[in-house]
Amino acid sequence: MQGDLRTQNLGPLLLQLEQALQDLVDKGSSTTIDLAAMPFSAKDEEDLRQQLGQGEVRATLDVFGETLIQETALSGVWLVEHKDGEGHRLTLHLEVTRVPSILVTPEADIADGLALLKNSNKPPEAASDE
Repeated sequence: MQGDLRTQNLGPLLLQLEQALQDLVDKGSSTTIDLAAMPFSAKDEEDLRQQLGQGEVRATLDVFGETLIQETALSGVWLVEHKDGEGHRLTLHLEVTRVPSILVTPEADIADGLALLKNSNKPPEAASDE
């Protein structure tokens, strides 16, 4: 994203978000919009953030760099920003979904968690009264 000038892409982006939310409501289908894939300035981003507002949920992940996930005031619309290990932005996208995909636990990880719990789920030995 460059410069302090507006690109006039905010209006079309908001229409795309409206359609994506409609698809989520009607079909349950999620949409990801990569903001780097279009001309979009720092001023556009500021306007977008103001337009969308902030919701109640915010999460931060630290995996190969920080990922910030912020729910917007529009339920189902999430801002997701990935940074590298030095804190430089790699991507910024909007995810229109019930839960951002990066927060959904993979099935294999759930199975690993169950196996770990089963292996460690042994009652403590009774202490002797000597």
